[in-house]
Amino acid sequence: MNPSGELASAASDYRWLLDRGYPDQGGLKLVGDRYRLTGAERGMLYRGVFGRDDSRRRASRIVNHDLARTELTVDGHNVLFTIWNALAGRPVVLATDGFVRDVGGTRARLPRDERFSRIATMLCSALASLSLHRVRILLDDPLPWSRDQASQIERIWSRLETIRATSLTAGTEASVDAVVAATASGVIATSDTAIIDRCAVPVLDLGGLIVRGDLSGESIAGEPIAMSRLVAIGSPTDVR
Repeated sequence: MNPSGELASAASDYRWLLDRGYPDQGGLKLVGDRYRLTGAERGMLYRGVFGRDDSRRRASRIVNHDLARTELTVDGHNVLFTIWNALAGRPVVLATDGFVRDVGGTRARLPRDERFSRIATMLCSALASLSLHRVRILLDDPLPWSRDQASQIERIWSRLETIRATSLTAGTEASVDAVVAATASGVIATSDTAIIDRCAVPVLDLGGLIVRGDLSGESIAGEPIAMSRLVAIGSPTDVR
């Protein structure tokens, strides 16, 4: 997806509104209607553009290296959906807060065939490359097939040859967001802004690392659209 000049102007205006305290949904409707943005373009702004203070604060939480012997709690569906949407060719953005996010389109469910095996294998291979001490992957129990998916992840992990030093468990929780946000030690893996803002421990942008190929050397869908660059090239205007 090649961002248009209109989208750049909209991104700049949206950031301007957020920096001045406008609510995100209200600001998004204002600039979305003004520039006649598509649903996907509005999603790019909503998931990719944040106020300067929020962007700096969240970016300061990111840790992407020196994770050996660390305990990691993974917001499983958040990471899996990022991988799946990138593989499906849906827009992926590098947000102004430094996290990679998909724009969505399949939030309700993941595929239930060999495509899930591919996604889960990519996740497990990425985790194995980090030499972690312990990994806990949590999936949302209310979502379809989540218990089967947790079991499949554990089976894939057990077949890897590089896992001897890392313990991995995958399971379900009624409210993964609450459990991950309450993590008090180690590192969490998510791009969910509500969790990042509530949790005090460092955050690994695991989905972003996988999508960009930083852990495998091969990106899934090319370089994500850099929203900070888009904001910078947009022409600021007075929004009325």
